[in-house]
Amino acid sequence: MRLKARKFDTFYLSLFFVALYLPVLSVILYSFNASPSTAQWTGFTFDWYRMLFRDRVIVEAFKVSMEVALITSVLSAILGTASAVISMWVTDRMKSAIQGMMILPLLIPEVALGIALLIFFNALRLPFGHLTLVLSHSLFCVPYVYIMVQLRLKEIDRSILESARDLGATTWQTVRTVILPLVIPSIITASLLALAMSLDDVIISTYMSGPKTTTLPVHIFSMMRVGVTPKVNALCTLILVGMFIVVGLSQLFNKKQHKEDL
Repeated sequence: MRLKARKFDTFYLSLFFVALYLPVLSVILYSFNASPSTAQWTGFTFDWYRMLFRDRVIVEAFKVSMEVALITSVLSAILGTASAVISMWVTDRMKSAIQGMMILPLLIPEVALGIALLIFFNALRLPFGHLTLVLSHSLFCVPYVYIMVQLRLKEIDRSILESARDLGATTWQTVRTVILPLVIPSIITASLLALAMSLDDVIISTYMSGPKTTTLPVHIFSMMRVGVTPKVNALCTLILVGMFIVVGLSQLFNKKQHKEDL
């Protein structure tokens, strides 16, 4: 019975991964198709990648996405880490309030959040562009950083902090010399996650993009309306490679953190 159960589990997992990754593999495969149609394979070519890099609109959209994502990851790391560290020394009621404020953006649907941000920034008369994109992306990226850093803070032995206090260290010295070195791997991992989420966002970016600051996902979505071309497949392939690199770096830092804990 156990052997049959294992075979069924193996078959089920194999079927699951095939259904999950087969569309992704087809996108990568047809990005090298010589034919402009995805209905048939006519040969291997890099022409679609050459056309992709010559497309100035895509290049500019990619620059905007990277600029916004990098600033968002740094800002989210600072705000999320600061909120998690501050929650260590506040009262339980204040800590619950901070947690509620952090979780709230994750519970609100992105469409409702995008419309709310659109009305808010319009009331402030802020020009839609890099600033509104960074602020809106940080709103839903900071909670992830806060959660990941807070989980790491809970694993720190309290005796280490008490020892620092006994040796005369102030709160800022304890944070700078004890807490931050212990949570840096989590901060880096959370920053990479914020980077990936910012690059991947479509709904909120649609509301927050200005006339000259269209992000790459929004531009891809507009390209998909007129049909899928191998150039879109080539662009998606490059995005997948970038995401794999980000995930790989995240796993690398997680392994490093695990080894340090041991």
